[in-house]
Amino acid sequence: MTDHELAVRLQELTDEPAPPMVLDLDRARRDGARRRRRRTIAAVAGCAAVVLAGGLTAVTLTRSPTPDAPVAAPPPPVVSVAPAPTDDPLVARASFGWLPGAFTGVEYGVGAHGDYSLAIGRGDLAPMIWLAVYDKEPPLDRLNRMGGHAVSVPARIGDRTGYWVTTTAEDPLNGGDAYLRWPTGDGRWAELHGYYLDFPDVRQSLVRVADEVTFANKPVPLPLRISSLPAGFHLADGQLWRRPDQDGTPWKLQLYYSVNGADVVIEVAPPGGTGPKMSNPVCTTKNGLKACVTVDRPAAAGLDAIGGPRGLLDRVTLLGPDEKNWTTHVIG
Repeated sequence: MTDHELAVRLQELTDEPAPPMVLDLDRARRDGARRRRRRTIAAVAGCAAVVLAGGLTAVTLTRSPTPDAPVAAPPPPVVSVAPAPTDDPLVARASFGWLPGAFTGVEYGVGAHGDYSLAIGRGDLAPMIWLAVYDKEPPLDRLNRMGGHAVSVPARIGDRTGYWVTTTAEDPLNGGDAYLRWPTGDGRWAELHGYYLDFPDVRQSLVRVADEVTFANKPVPLPLRISSLPAGFHLADGQLWRRPDQDGTPWKLQLYYSVNGADVVIEVAPPGGTGPKMSNPVCTTKNGLKACVTVDRPAAAGLDAIGGPRGLLDRVTLLGPDEKNWTTHVIG
């Protein structure tokens, strides 16, 4: 991700409501340290996640100008409808059904940086559409970035009435930094946030994207199987990225686990591109893919019983670069 995108994403984290007071101050300090480490790891590796597809329809056929400084942070966590499967660490809560031709892939993310689906294209200023689901209608200017000038402009999404969020009613696309929001029909609300949308008929396209979004838990196929994880492993963050113009590889999977106060990261990608940013990675290349395990505090992670990071890596089976061979039954 660009320095600008990273700065905006980290800023959005500070805009989220503070968590409830926790009386266990020692645990809070430990949790805070883990979050800082994870943010540092994500920052140097590049943050983002993409989900495949989605379309919005618009009322006019105007083209949106490219925004100078769009908000690139992911939306707050998606609300699930049902418990997610335990054997797939990456589950999309909502999925695109149609995307304009400018989009070439979909990224996914779960965990501390939010659950999200992101449609993305190619280039240094790749077109992006973030898809998020909220348990209730968010405040009109949920990020407090419209200077008190946020207004809604009605929009019809299928058989439901939604609205654009903008600073000027005459410009529903908000200068190219577009927000489209609508009720899902079950009490929740969905939102599309799109920018760098350099293609014709942006309004009409976004409305079609929204109209064809589906809301259901959908396990995301991944390029590995893990025979088992040691006790105490908890997924903190997971991302499937598709940023070939940034790191030279078509995709990268990163799974960040927390165990006993330590961070354990499993990365899988085609060979080439940027390697793990944490020190002392243990890696292997098999079946056309490269997998690495890194641990920031090996003693705390308690991996000695299985042979350390190498022992954990030995539990990983790589399924190859052909996505038709990937699986949703990842663990166990």
